[in-house]
Amino acid sequence: MLRRLDNPVRKYAWGSRTHIARMCGLDFGGDKVAEMWLGAHPGAPSVLDDARPLHEAIAADAATFLGPVVSGRGDRLPFLMKLLAAAEPLSLQVHPTTERARRRFAEQDAAGIDITAPERSYQDESHKPEMIYALTRFEGMAGFRDVTKTAAILRGLGVAWLDELATRLEQTDDAAGTLHETVTWILAMHGPDLAGRMQEVQVAAAMAESTSHRPTPRLRPATVAADEVQRESIRVYAALGPLIDQYPDDPGVLVTLLLNHVVLAPGEAMFIDAGVVHAYTSGFGVEIMASSDNVLRAGLTPKHVDVEELLEITAFTPVPPPTLAPAVDEDGTRVFRPPVDEFELAVHEVGPHPLTLPQAPQIAVCLVGSVDLVTADGKAQLHRGDAVFVDGTEVGVEVRGTGRLAIGRTPA
Repeated sequence: MLRRLDNPVRKYAWGSRTHIARMCGLDFGGDKVAEMWLGAHPGAPSVLDDARPLHEAIAADAATFLGPVVSGRGDRLPFLMKLLAAAEPLSLQVHPTTERARRRFAEQDAAGIDITAPERSYQDESHKPEMIYALTRFEGMAGFRDVTKTAAILRGLGVAWLDELATRLEQTDDAAGTLHETVTWILAMHGPDLAGRMQEVQVAAAMAESTSHRPTPRLRPATVAADEVQRESIRVYAALGPLIDQYPDDPGVLVTLLLNHVVLAPGEAMFIDAGVVHAYTSGFGVEIMASSDNVLRAGLTPKHVDVEELLEITAFTPVPPPTLAPAVDEDGTRVFRPPVDEFELAVHEVGPHPLTLPQAPQIAVCLVGSVDLVTADGKAQLHRGDAVFVDGTEVGVEVRGTGRLAIGRTPA
């Protein structure tokens, strides 16, 4: 069956007043709405048109809702989708592996920490790999940048202690170890020492940002491409001022100097695996992840910060920006397939020729236009912002109409 979904929203301080409201044709009274959850996570489940929360309906009849393959793995929907709208930066955060989540969840349960307690870091026993698909220009920071590039960007600010850090990064034979030591040192900063360093960095970034011909950072070694570092430098310098204004006492701001600054155009995506430090800063997109709410925060948030745990689970090895290219099926559908078992995201451009969906438990949300999902028993018409759950037993679901459809699903 096709089951229409009523989806809950989260009104976080970093959310947008417009993106989700416009997409879904809803009036939130001008409130900031950060996320709309589409799925069966018990923390904020979608509700079916018969008033049942999706996670309860699945638990009562997993064979039908999840289908023969996925129900064999358990009685829960493996993925969670969200519409995510960031008008301000999200927290600087990292997600655990499944092994770590199971162990720490059990430990926090045994310690008697209530699941709703603000100091509780583990909400469930799952890892939380995630992917963001951009609907607008989308910016964020993800993973530690190549240390030679970082050294060049730090030197471009002309601050003595950043020059010293740049030298350590250039001369290290153990990039991951040096980054671990550096982040540990930064996150321990406080009081007048932190305030002085933040002020130095803010002034230097403002000078660079206000100069029409921004200085090219001093590159060591010469093999680093100047234009590539220059582009990244501009993004880094532009982000620092607003971050320091918003979080003047938060050393997590300084950690962002070490991270890849990623800009996605509409239709592009990036994938965040366990251990990858990241923070989204602005934009609107479709997010899909393993069905988990495990978040370890290091800063840029009024929520609970767990620096000790974050330092233990973070991957400090430098990585390229974690963008993810889609595969293109024969019918033109773009399918983003990250290296996880729980989810993939298909984006259908629906036109003159009907498309047929594979059999899988899936959630479809209309992004543009008007689209019909048709089965032997009937159809569901989706307009922009509408969403529907497709049972895992449905075979041969056709997609017709004119528009764009995003479908999150668990691969068979």
